[in-house]
Amino acid sequence: MRITVLCTDLGIRLPGEKGASMHLASITSAFAAEGHEVQLVAVAGHEHLDPSFAASLADVRLLPHPGRAEGLQREHNKLAFVEHVVTHLGPAVGEFAPQLVYERLSLFGDAGRRLVATMPGTHHVVEVNALLAEEDAQWRGLQLGDLATSIERQVLAEADLAVAVSEEVAQKVRHASPTSRCVVVENGAEVERFRTLPTRDAAREQLGLPGDAIVAGFVGALRPWHGVDVAITAVSRRSQLHLAVVGDGPVRQELSELADALGVQTRVHFLGHRSHDEVATLLAAVDMAIAPYPALDGFSFSPLKLYEYLAAGTPVVASAIGQIPDALGNGAFGTLIAPGDAEALAAAMLRVADDPSAATRAAAGRAHALAHHGWNERARRIVVMAEHARAVA
Repeated sequence: MRITVLCTDLGIRLPGEKGASMHLASITSAFAAEGHEVQLVAVAGHEHLDPSFAASLADVRLLPHPGRAEGLQREHNKLAFVEHVVTHLGPAVGEFAPQLVYERLSLFGDAGRRLVATMPGTHHVVEVNALLAEEDAQWRGLQLGDLATSIERQVLAEADLAVAVSEEVAQKVRHASPTSRCVVVENGAEVERFRTLPTRDAAREQLGLPGDAIVAGFVGALRPWHGVDVAITAVSRRSQLHLAVVGDGPVRQELSELADALGVQTRVHFLGHRSHDEVATLLAAVDMAIAPYPALDGFSFSPLKLYEYLAAGTPVVASAIGQIPDALGNGAFGTLIAPGDAEALAAAMLRVADDPSAATRAAAGRAHALAHHGWNERARRIVVMAEHARAVA
């Protein structure tokens, strides 16, 4: 099958180390690995694409980022970029003649819908990680909210298939666009990165972590909704605990100040942004990996970090919210705690560090993740569902 993978989100660049960028690269690579001819249309990152990744694709079209902006100008830039994709890359997509346009839902992102309308017989599948009009309004402020919502609903209504990353996202899609055909395919992990890991001692030495301490690990962007503040508070409740944080983001300074205020600055190790390969090293180094989400209304994430934690075979402690209990086999693959409860998190981290059954659950979680949550498996499921949508259209 010829597949055009399309993303017009200016916050998602290729190459890039943020989770969404790795997600986009991974599903694109997986389609190619499954034997499909793949064209990639996206936003260019600061570096060149990995040559082996680029060589696996039939065509690569990366457009330069227009530059950072805030407020209304940021929204106008997004609209202009979508228009630029349609106008300037439309002919290239038409020449490639995809049978499927697989588009990541983006704010104001109706390029796929418009391109497919000019190519009879081409089907349009939209991957939905969140309803962006709602998310942007909640977390960043959105001045053209009515327009963003209108475009989003039109895209969902006209797509041949919407692929939601969690049942919670699917419910939102069905509410926003009742006529949409929506299925759920959870996120995955680059499981091959986690098949061979360094020893715990070697990993700790490499990262500069204390060899004899109980260390919990967090991987991800430092944003308000990820609950790292809850984890720092939990560390302050138990003197035996350390926290290693891989990632950076807008609340990095606030988190550092919180650690200082709670007197745990020597036990919270901010390791900064690291390459994705070093994530495996962190997960080999720590006693458990955490996803300490607070109690968020409408939680609908499908955290990539969770599947990476599982694939590494690291014991997991995570908030029982949204899709997470299901991903952890309702406790069969990890330990679930109440969202936002620092005391429960602290107690769970100590308990997991001293509980042999935690390693047994982690091993079961690893086997499950390696078998079922690789990107190639995800790509296969999406293609089957897309072909079914074509058959019944």
